[in-house]
Amino acid sequence: MNARLVQCTLALTLTLSTFLAHAADVPGFPTLERRAVEFWSDGTRLAGDLTYPKDIKEGEKLPALVMCHGWGGEKRHLNFQIAPSFAKEGYVVFTFDYRGWGQSDSRLIVKGDMPKPDANGMVTVEALAVRELVDPLDQQEDIDAAITFVEGESIVDADRIGIWGSSFGGGHVIYRAAIDDRVKCVIAQVGSMDSKLGVMDRIDQIEADAIARARGEIEPVPLGADKPEGLTGDPYYDRFIKFVPVDHAHKITCPVIIVDAELEHYFDNADHGGKAYSIIKDNVPSEYHLMKGVKHYDVYTSKLKETMALEIPFLNKHLRDK
Repeated sequence: MNARLVQCTLALTLTLSTFLAHAADVPGFPTLERRAVEFWSDGTRLAGDLTYPKDIKEGEKLPALVMCHGWGGEKRHLNFQIAPSFAKEGYVVFTFDYRGWGQSDSRLIVKGDMPKPDANGMVTVEALAVRELVDPLDQQEDIDAAITFVEGESIVDADRIGIWGSSFGGGHVIYRAAIDDRVKCVIAQVGSMDSKLGVMDRIDQIEADAIARARGEIEPVPLGADKPEGLTGDPYYDRFIKFVPVDHAHKITCPVIIVDAELEHYFDNADHGGKAYSIIKDNVPSEYHLMKGVKHYDVYTSKLKETMALEIPFLNKHLRDK
């Protein structure tokens, strides 16, 4: 047998065992394992976790779910209960931290003069490490990279990749599904789907700041910007006004479930999840659920069980069992 063929055959045989060798148990979920990984997004190294059933067999490929957390969220928040609840249904679930958040590397900004590269293309610089910036355009790059990473996993069926997003991430998944045909099913809960609406009263100032930023007259990124009470992270409003996921909802071609909270306090559901559903309901298999008496954060806590009872059957029907 050709030596190269022998080498390739051995590599394929070892794929699953190598993958599982670095896995750890998932507390509270004895049938699952979790593996920490690193991946790259537009030159920044990000941290992610894959959670999946222990009993996966050699050569088996499972559907995958990429999870996109909300404003100020980190993968650790999803890893505790939500991600494992999907994984035990037979999914490879991928959680990750956006650039500058959690365990992911910072975006770097060189504020001084850039030196000439050496013979190997290397430079030594003093750079600003940007942490906890809420930049929807950068985050879309990271979601794209997360899906691409998952596509390459040996235990993932690349034709069955779904995405889940909550709060700010709820808008992210609507936009991603609209532009990315790799996405085969969408879950959007308590989603903000029009970033421009919340800042219309200061749009002139935001546009003026964008000009000043491009001209180097103010800081290159808006660290320290005002934000809604109770939220962590600095909003990049110059980018917010360019990110209106609901305007792209008509392009979606895969099944979508939208779950909203009746007592939502960050925005009017009619302009966000409700509007998105009105656009897609006649185009793709879709469901809209307005959870009565429920507040924004209840879907993660007191109403988590009821929320999952809506989302899991939809995902199983339109992704796992396809």
